[in-house]
Amino acid sequence: MPIELEIGKNDTLHSLSPSEASQALALLVSACRRTLWIRVPVLDELTAHSQVCDAIKALAISSERVDIRILYDDQEAAVRDGHRLIHLARRLPSRIHLRQTQPDDRDAQACHAIGDGTGLLDAQGWPRPARVHLCAHRLPHAPRLARDFQTLWERSSGSPELRELRL
Repeated sequence: MPIELEIGKNDTLHSLSPSEASQALALLVSACRRTLWIRVPVLDELTAHSQVCDAIKALAISSERVDIRILYDDQEAAVRDGHRLIHLARRLPSRIHLRQTQPDDRDAQACHAIGDGTGLLDAQGWPRPARVHLCAHRLPHAPRLARDFQTLWERSSGSPELRELRL
């Protein structure tokens, strides 16, 4: 997948296969400088992929002003089986924020990532999306999704199951 991504500069829409979704997400994360907002139905292999977690870690430690938010509907399997992103968020709790949507806000079809307010990975219908699109400057779609994300984020809450118990 030889795609160069510079957020805010290029509005080329890249159509990808579902098997390339994690690589595309890692590419979007690597291109971010200020904000990364990810909306997924479940914490699963899309966000647990090593390239994605490595890119999120690099973004998180790049600046104390980076805003990384992951909004999900269900974390049951991730808590039961373990998940790289949960472990990373526990190591960097002031930089990576995980929240669960309220029951009324859950949407099994919603799956996207917004980088710096305009870069977009769209995998609606994950884990079996009809399409996966990646774009560095997706107007007006990305800003609209960012507004919706912010609304859901304000109503969401942290999951007590994801907190680490230290004795």
